[in-house]
Amino acid sequence: MAVEFFSAKNACESARANGVLLHSSYNPQAEAERFAHSLEAAFIPSRVIILEGALSYALPYLRQKFKGAKIGCARYCDDFLKSDSLWDFCIPLNDKKNGVPFSERLFSFLGEEELFQCVFYEWPPSARAWPKESKEAWKEIKAAMEKAKTLLATREYFSKRWIKNKILFFEKLRKTCALKKTSLPVLICASGPSLESAAPSIRNVRKKLFVCALSSSISALKRLGIEPDLCLSTDGGHWAKKHLETLKKIFLKSPLALASEGACPSALFKEKSILPICYDDDTLSIKLAKAMGITFVSGRRNGTVSGSALELFLQNSFGPIFFAGLDLQNSKSGGHARPNALDAMNEEKDFRLSPKEKRAAAASFKNPSLEIYADWFSSFGLGERKVYRIAGRKKFERTLGMIKDISEKEFESLLEKEKEISAKDKFIFECGGPSIPLEKRTAAIKKTLEEEQKDLSLAKEIFPADCIMAKREKNEEEKARCFRLIEEKTKNLLQDIFKERA
Repeated sequence: MAVEFFSAKNACESARANGVLLHSSYNPQAEAERFAHSLEAAFIPSRVIILEGALSYALPYLRQKFKGAKIGCARYCDDFLKSDSLWDFCIPLNDKKNGVPFSERLFSFLGEEELFQCVFYEWPPSARAWPKESKEAWKEIKAAMEKAKTLLATREYFSKRWIKNKILFFEKLRKTCALKKTSLPVLICASGPSLESAAPSIRNVRKKLFVCALSSSISALKRLGIEPDLCLSTDGGHWAKKHLETLKKIFLKSPLALASEGACPSALFKEKSILPICYDDDTLSIKLAKAMGITFVSGRRNGTVSGSALELFLQNSFGPIFFAGLDLQNSKSGGHARPNALDAMNEEKDFRLSPKEKRAAAASFKNPSLEIYADWFSSFGLGERKVYRIAGRKKFERTLGMIKDISEKEFESLLEKEKEISAKDKFIFECGGPSIPLEKRTAAIKKTLEEEQKDLSLAKEIFPADCIMAKREKNEEEKARCFRLIEEKTKNLLQDIFKERA
């Protein structure tokens, strides 16, 4: 039912929807003022979001109540768009164009840190007028908060390792290269079992493609006879090194795109041309790169290297993008194409009561992490860009939103009219290395870290949860005490890291 507008007794505009009064029929402003004054927050929020289908009478009172906070709304309907300009931001509950869930758009807009400094309230009449939308909104908010909680916990857990990786990265980096935007078709090779069935078609059109191998697919591509133009690794975990170890012996000419916080064997910094990736929210890496005189490509942090690769090539290419091995589902044939570096590591732990077959059986069960990754791809908006996934002989259990599944024959057909890549079509070019010599880098890194400590930028990266809780503190003395403790923890951690490296 459309929203009905009418004049209240005090001559101001009022409204009703689905038989429910959205505002007082006597004095809408007084009602809105009472609502704003009744709201309570357990901490000092940086943003306040009102769930509503309503006129914006509460907005001036909300600004009085939450001084300094940005005030926004999430709308249940489009009937109140005329008041959008009054708010700091507005987020529709439904994305009619791309179908991206509210939780994903909310997370994309705010990020994990801002979500934990945000409070949500609902205009009570709106909940009665749109009960279904209200229930869905709170469900999506919960999903966004759960995702934020998971990512924040992951950052907190890995932050110390990431700092160590970054110091190693900028200390050891020698030969570097950069990307030039191109219209070449790009193939991203992940390590799902379907990579093996797609291999013959990939070989047939190999000369028409720029091929990027994600680190977990490197060994399998060697067996399948496909040499990549670029290898890519973003994972900061120690297991990521296992996939890269093989690069000491194979694909010697293929550059390595490496995130500054990624785990990498030290020897590869001597042997490989590195394409440095600094995440756009990683201010420390960006400052270190600039201090070292390093040309880097901007990347976006993602839960999976496949997602990071997609966003990297969406930013740096104009042509179609293809995925091979992006199964994101359980498989009776194992979790990935063979061989895989982690198999060799796991085989060392196999014994009579826990054989290889037990691991293979586990791979056939549903994996919550794969579900999360599949959800991300399904909700990712591509606009006008064409992205495809080679489905292989068997159809995948679920589709990935705007990413179209195609057969091997369709894959070859789409590339039929493409020209073979020539030497002049270079996508990657060498650009020297850091301007600071190796022997002076540790001192330069320490200097940058000391500068980051002054404004707690480094502390926010290493101890994000502690910093968020300190910022939320209402008592100024307690807030100052919390930040002093965080500063001391950061200082001690850096001392320990450099002692280990001495």
